[in-house]
Amino acid sequence: MLVYEYVNNGNLEQWLHGDVGPVSPLTWDIRMKIILGTAKGLMYLHEGLEPKVVHRDVKSSNILLDKHWNAKLSDFGLAKLLGSERSYVTTRVMGTFGYVAPEYAGTGMLNETSDVYSFGILIMEIISGRVPVDYNRPPGEVNLVEWLKTMVSNRNSEGVLDPKMTEKPTSRALKKALLVALRCVDPEARKRPKIGHVIHMLEVDDFPYRDVSLDGMWIFMNLFFENPLFRYDDLHCFCCP
Repeated sequence: MLVYEYVNNGNLEQWLHGDVGPVSPLTWDIRMKIILGTAKGLMYLHEGLEPKVVHRDVKSSNILLDKHWNAKLSDFGLAKLLGSERSYVTTRVMGTFGYVAPEYAGTGMLNETSDVYSFGILIMEIISGRVPVDYNRPPGEVNLVEWLKTMVSNRNSEGVLDPKMTEKPTSRALKKALLVALRCVDPEARKRPKIGHVIHMLEVDDFPYRDVSLDGMWIFMNLFFENPLFRYDDLHCFCCP
């Protein structure tokens, strides 16, 4: 028998996609608290245990919330152990459509970078209030990642915000969160940051603006999304001078 702590606020999916009325109680600060709390839970699994634990099903319905909106990562039914002597395990592809890392979906090779990819999708979902894949939306908006990239490259970062969030974040806070999410969904698994680095990026005030103007950031992001010669490596260098 499993005994869980009682969580007053159910799961995150209910608050993002359920009937909460025209105004969501999830303010920007609460959303960032949930993102950071989830990241810290993943860091314990990836970096605080031996063997490490790959959750394999990071998604909004598996994030439980207590009365103070503290995030609790739940449902370890698909979790896999990964010892320090191995860089990956090969397993049958499981998880939830829209959150599964492309290399895992294609090869069955799994490690903690797959969780980081799913976490990047989760960040985008929390910011936008949209599900990862929604076939009820227009063709250019079906895939959350591709739509968000398009919005960012068009200098419309505020356009990705959940319309039920009345209090908007600062431009700097929003762009930082979006860039962190983009790093997490790097199509090349080895280039994704470790979850401990993700936490550092979220907590450090000057990331990713050290010696970089906002206009400079947007020029770079336009080049990154519109020019196929620009790769995620360039984004890494830009974000981490």
